[in-house]
Amino acid sequence: MADPDRIEVLQSSVIPREGFVHGFPARTGGVSTGPRASLNLGYRWGDEVDNVDENRRRLAAHAGYDPEALVATKHVHGIDVYRVGDELADDAEFDGLVCDKPGTVLGAFAADCIPVVFADPVGRVCGACHAGWRGTVAGVGAEVVKAMVALGSDRANIRVALGPSIGPCCFEVGSEVVDEFEATLTRLPGLVVDGPVKQHINLRVAMRAILVSEGVAAEQIDDDPPCTMCHPDRFFSYRRDGTGGGCHMGFIGLTSYRLKPSCSEPWWMRSPSPS
Repeated sequence: MADPDRIEVLQSSVIPREGFVHGFPARTGGVSTGPRASLNLGYRWGDEVDNVDENRRRLAAHAGYDPEALVATKHVHGIDVYRVGDELADDAEFDGLVCDKPGTVLGAFAADCIPVVFADPVGRVCGACHAGWRGTVAGVGAEVVKAMVALGSDRANIRVALGPSIGPCCFEVGSEVVDEFEATLTRLPGLVVDGPVKQHINLRVAMRAILVSEGVAAEQIDDDPPCTMCHPDRFFSYRRDGTGGGCHMGFIGLTSYRLKPSCSEPWWMRSPSPS
């Protein structure tokens, strides 16, 4: 059982500890209440603004970055990518972000969709994206890779981690969704899984295949996060809770310092909030 008073940040071993701050926080350790208890990081579904602001401050303090450094955009299940430093309208809609400047932290929101973070330790570029099924099949992951290359990355150096998201165990879909994936990813093993009623889609398999086709090395992709729907004590889930629930945020940024030990733990380990 997750400790409700402690912030838990999951991290991937493929993202270097040196030069990057990154993570995927679980739902504990915040101040939101009810179905959004407690580390809800999104404003869109009706939580009190003060709660979300405090939750974001707590996460930043725990992870070791300035809360004012966070850059996040409205997600619309698309494939557009924002390059930090370009002009950004208040109502801008981007599902991907890239950056080559230390100090900025990129956020990608999700609550069953996949929060994905990207790191190039050689070219010193990072990226993040929100990938629902529409964005995944349309290639938002590939678009982030292309945007990183435009900033100087080499595809061979890019590392990618997928955060907690709905797994193939729970992602039941209609035949029209299966058809769309199969039209894009023909005969991809493990993509479609038989369920008790309808077929299921494995978004992780799809994302991996698209990233590899874009030139990311398979061994530099971490695509085995926990399922959000299976673990209500640890994660929010839109399918399970609807818009009454909360929202997670994967984050990544370039740094010039070593992360403190409490923020360098692998998948499934819990790190306490600062005292």
